[in-house]
Amino acid sequence: MFDLLINAEIIVDDVDIAERVFVDALGFPEPRHWWRGAVTSAGFTYLFARVHPSLKVSPTRVEAMAVAPIDAGVEPFLPKLLAAQGRRPWKTHGNELAASNIDAVAARLERNGCRFYTMPREEGYPFMRLWLGWTADDVGAYRPDVDGGLMFEICETESLLQGPALWDSQPDPVVPPGSMIRVLRRSWIVEDLQDSLALIDRNLGWRPRLGPDTDAVIGCRRAVFDFVHPRSAELELLEPVAAGEVRESLDAWGPGSWRIRIGVNDLVAKAADLRHRGTGFESYESAADGTLLRVDTGAMGAPGLFEFARPLA
Repeated sequence: MFDLLINAEIIVDDVDIAERVFVDALGFPEPRHWWRGAVTSAGFTYLFARVHPSLKVSPTRVEAMAVAPIDAGVEPFLPKLLAAQGRRPWKTHGNELAASNIDAVAARLERNGCRFYTMPREEGYPFMRLWLGWTADDVGAYRPDVDGGLMFEICETESLLQGPALWDSQPDPVVPPGSMIRVLRRSWIVEDLQDSLALIDRNLGWRPRLGPDTDAVIGCRRAVFDFVHPRSAELELLEPVAAGEVRESLDAWGPGSWRIRIGVNDLVAKAADLRHRGTGFESYESAADGTLLRVDTGAMGAPGLFEFARPLA
């Protein structure tokens, strides 16, 4: 159904600060100037950071978006979108999915009587976008009964402007030990995994590749969606069923964005790299995924949870 997860995104106060956190604390490549931009009419700036310079290697980017104070009467969308996530420290503007046939997605949503908002094609930007859970009559008032709380924004794959090169086969590159290769996964906390899966299946015809199953180490039921593009990041849904940090997050802040996982070619070398950068991290085990390194960048001015793991097989 969907070609790839376009971005794993975090909302920040200052994109310049986020850029330095990505590069200096985590080890991202220095951004090219065209990876940044601003939409002044909507009051936000952004950085489409990459963990590897080539989109053929890592087609899912890590986006930092900063939203300026806006007159909600003029531009209500972004303020309401952020307000819908309450006090959650790790906010986002949604999960951006790429679809080759977005008209078919819209037609299915229409048939199912779903609440969604269409940003139409227009001169200068001939691509449609669909925002699930919103309507044109009440832009920004999100309801989770269409996409199970995932806040999907669906874009046309052609809008990425990559053409056939997007699908070029690309093995993991040979890079120095500890280097990042690609974004592996974005994780999202839900209140009721079965309900979310049922809504996504009914309204989008999309089913997970893995799960639902249980990871007893982190105390969660989980399901993992993959994409047509073999190097896209996955989308993981987590429902806490036991005490632990995911349960604490859900109880404190409600459902929503959780963590971003990045594949590296050598975890021991990456741990040494983080120590050299003065970046604090913790190491922990997952029943499903083995050893992981975790960095909480919130105290650095870029609220986010980043994990480093071995690349997926």
